Amino acid sequence: MSTLHGAPGGQGRPRFDVVAAAAGTSAQSNTGPFPGPGSTPEALGKRLNSTIGKLLLAGALLLGATSQLSAGSAQAANAYSCAPKTSGGPGGFFSINFSAILAGDTITCGDKEFTVNSFNFGNPGSIDFEWVEINPLPGFADDLFSTNINFAPSIVGAKSGFFDYNVKILNPKYRFDSVQLDSTVAINGTPGSTSVIKQVTAGPTLVSLDGGQVGPIPFQTPSPITVRDTWNVVSKDVLTNIKDTLTQEEVPGPLPLLGAGLAFGWSRKLRKRLNLARIS
Repeated sequence: MSTLHGAPGGQGRPRFDVVAAAAGTSAQSNTGPFPGPGSTPEALGKRLNSTIGKLLLAGALLLGATSQLSAGSAQAANAYSCAPKTSGGPGGFFSINFSAILAGDTITCGDKEFTVNSFNFGNPGSIDFEWVEINPLPGFADDLFSTNINFAPSIVGAKSGFFDYNVKILNPKYRFDSVQLDSTVAINGTPGSTSVIKQVTAGPTLVSLDGGQVGPIPFQTPSPITVRDTWNVVSKDVLTNIKDTLTQEEVPGPLPLLGAGLAFGWSRKLRKRLNLARIS
């Protein structure tokens, strides 16, 4: 991006020669906009009006160029896909550095979609998005998917940050089933001081102290959900990794109308028999 250099003693103001060149006027002081001795007021007014018009035009051109540069420098969000796992069964894996993450990025792993909302890592590192198929047969809580936040180098003392993202199950047959939080912490200060907090919409809040595992905690809720990880590392402690894990289950189907009728009919007969037994 080009910049406008300040003239000597101008405290960063745009140089007149740049503005004048954009307006098509000369930057030389000998032929400046102000008249020499003997000029008439009428000539002075015409020359001032002409120069002001050119300077306004130059300002408009510079503002337009600046807006174009700003628009061109804005980065659009990206869409990524997990690569198939080569071992450990069906699933997918995708890794991205903190420095490459943009708000609005989406990562698709099978029928899971992660969307980045906002973040402040405060440290170099990367995130691994992973999906594992445990059992492909219907009726199993067969999908385990996780975000692995890896700090490299590890966070050492007196730092905090957060990562906020959405998780969506693209297949409407499934809903979220459980959530788990884990972290890797080396305790060099006061025990119980370094914390990682995981907040889940329509679900529990999990708190991992000094790297302890929390969960899995069951919760049945439809997709999508928002997850927010917040960490606070105290002096001397070391945080290396945060891992969020979610599982899903098949949504129970509605009872067929015919089956429901038979069930209610059988229930009435049972109640009638019980009443007759009590009377006798």
